Amino acid sequence: MAKLEIQIQTRKMLKPSTPTPNHLRSLNLSLFDQMAPPLYVPILFHYLPISEGITEKCDKLQKSLAETLTKFYPLAGRFRKDDLSIHCNDEGAEYVETKVNADLAEFLNQGPKSELLNDLLPTDMTSSPLLGVQVNIFNCGGLVMGINISHILADGFTLGTFVEEWTRVSQTGTTKDCLPSFGRLPSIFPSRVLSGPYISPPTNRDPKIVTHRFVFDASAIAKLKERINSSATFTRPTRVVVVMSLIWKVLAGISSAKHGKSRDSYFLFPINLRGKSNLPSLEHALGNFCVVGVAALEANQSRKELTDFVNMVGSTARDTSVEIGKASIDDIASMFLTCKTPQKDDMDMYFCTSWCKFPWYEADFGWGKPFWVSDVSKPAELITLIDTKSGDGIEAWIGLKENDMAEFERNPDILAFCPPQN
Repeated sequence: MAKLEIQIQTRKMLKPSTPTPNHLRSLNLSLFDQMAPPLYVPILFHYLPISEGITEKCDKLQKSLAETLTKFYPLAGRFRKDDLSIHCNDEGAEYVETKVNADLAEFLNQGPKSELLNDLLPTDMTSSPLLGVQVNIFNCGGLVMGINISHILADGFTLGTFVEEWTRVSQTGTTKDCLPSFGRLPSIFPSRVLSGPYISPPTNRDPKIVTHRFVFDASAIAKLKERINSSATFTRPTRVVVVMSLIWKVLAGISSAKHGKSRDSYFLFPINLRGKSNLPSLEHALGNFCVVGVAALEANQSRKELTDFVNMVGSTARDTSVEIGKASIDDIASMFLTCKTPQKDDMDMYFCTSWCKFPWYEADFGWGKPFWVSDVSKPAELITLIDTKSGDGIEAWIGLKENDMAEFERNPDILAFCPPQN
């Protein structure tokens, strides 16, 4: 299938159902928001065909979104770059409904190219909304909901909290009395004048980047764990650490073959600070609240075994978490600010984020839970990990240059544990 035939049925700016009070009309960004990359974070929820009442269900969805925006009112505002704040002016979130001239099961069974999935996201974000939603209804009644949320205001936890509350409102018609606040983090970690360069995922759009999906099921992950030898620092790594480590091992091997030598290699991944700091009031705080873990492998270090990479990724995650648990507010800010991008010519740097353990597959808006939750194609070298529906596997969405992707797919470990899905 070359391209999906999509017709827009509805497009509007959906405002909160109740106007935001004057004293909440401005939200300062936190230090963590300030450093977030200026891009949208996408996610797609795929649902089985709805037999009847699609129009009524979409109307109810709109109303529940408007209700939810009264609690998440910054998402209906606009970013003010000059003073690093959100103008909570109720301008609205982008809401789109489309009709897709295709059968959802047939489309997915063909193994759709990941770039086709991008068409299911709201793409006309010219008014710079912080939130966009696109509801795509296929000929069969199947439905795919695409969400784009601005990273300036939201990390994975914040997006998950928003989706969870929206589904609650859709099902019950009522909002939760006591919700986490966007204002807590800016009050404790205010934005400041900065000097860089700081670590941030690549945002430059590269048309030569392709994104492919690789599925590690529970059996494959168990076999990978069996490869960790008894001398490892981490003899029982998590499934996320194992998958990250294998991906890094393969990418480092591709780099060595391409350059004729081993190079310094860095594997970067955000670490959620909620529940790890000694600040219990921030356990459910909304906004961005992560530091970047940097696993480093020097050119002369051993990189033959999966264990070598598991040790590096695992120790980075463990040591960072331990340090955070002991840190004060000033220490956490200092940790965040001192984590800068390595500056070398002959080095490799890979960015990976994990959305595992978020309750994406619980997102029931009134027509059942999704049968698949997916990422999309990104024009940058990024890696995203998402749970499989069973909860014990991992989908890895990997963006690489075309030549590197060809080598990645040919790698014996990849062929053995997770052949590409598209």
